[in-house]
Amino acid sequence: MGDNNTEIKKTPPPKVLVRGGGVPIQYPMLNHENYGLWAIKMKIIMRSLCVWEAIDGSASVDEEKDHGAMAAISQAVPDDVMMAIAEKKTANEAWEAIKEMSIGEDRVKKARAQVLKRQFDRIVMDDSDNILVFSRRFTCVVSEIRSLGEELKESIVVEKLFGVVPDRFLPIIGTIEQWGDMTTMSVTEAIGRLRVFEESLKGRHKFEKEEEQLLLTRAQWEALALKEKKDVERKRPYKKFDKSK
Repeated sequence: MGDNNTEIKKTPPPKVLVRGGGVPIQYPMLNHENYGLWAIKMKIIMRSLCVWEAIDGSASVDEEKDHGAMAAISQAVPDDVMMAIAEKKTANEAWEAIKEMSIGEDRVKKARAQVLKRQFDRIVMDDSDNILVFSRRFTCVVSEIRSLGEELKESIVVEKLFGVVPDRFLPIIGTIEQWGDMTTMSVTEAIGRLRVFEESLKGRHKFEKEEEQLLLTRAQWEALALKEKKDVERKRPYKKFDKSK
C-alpha cells in the first residue's frame, strides 16, 4: 500500500473563485458554433480576474497576469484547440489564434457577418411571443454581429426593435417617440420599457376578462329569472270569460 499522504493528481474542474469575491465561476466551453458568445463571457470572466489586460494589449503586461489569462483560456477550450495553441508564447497570441480558427479568414468572417445581418433584417416578434423571450433572441443576433467586428449602432438596434414588435406595443412606442430621445436610448432601456408596458397589458386584460365573466353571470341570472317568470305564468289556471254577464 502507498503512503496515505500521497496526493492523487486530478484534472481540476473548470471552475475558479473570483479574486476576493469567493464566487464560483463556470467557464464556457468553446465549440464550433458559439465563439461570439464564448468570447464575450471570457472577456467578462478575465476582467473579474484582473487579467484581461494580457489579452487586449492595451498596456505592458506582467508575467503573472499573462499566465493567469492563459490558465483561464486553457479551462475553456477543448483538447484539440489546446494542442493548437500550446506553443503560443503569450495569452494574447493564444487568444488571436483561437479567434482566427473560429472566425476563419477575413472573407469567411464577412460572409458570416452578412448572414447574421440578414437574420437581423428579417427578425420579427410573433404575436404569441413575449418581450423577454424575443429580446434574448434579438440581442443574441446583435451581440454576434458585433463580436465579428461589425459596427451596429445602438440607435439603429433600438429603432429596429421598435419596428418589429406587434401592434399592441404601438402606444408605448408612440409615447417614447414623442417624449423620449431614441438616439440616446440603450437597447436594455428599450427592452425594459416594453416589458413594463407588456405587464400592464396583462393586468388590464385580466381585469377585462373578469368583468366580462361577471357580466355574463348577470346575463345568465336575468335569463333564468325571465324563464321562471314565464313558467309561473304558464302554470296559472285559465279562467273562461262569461259573455252573459
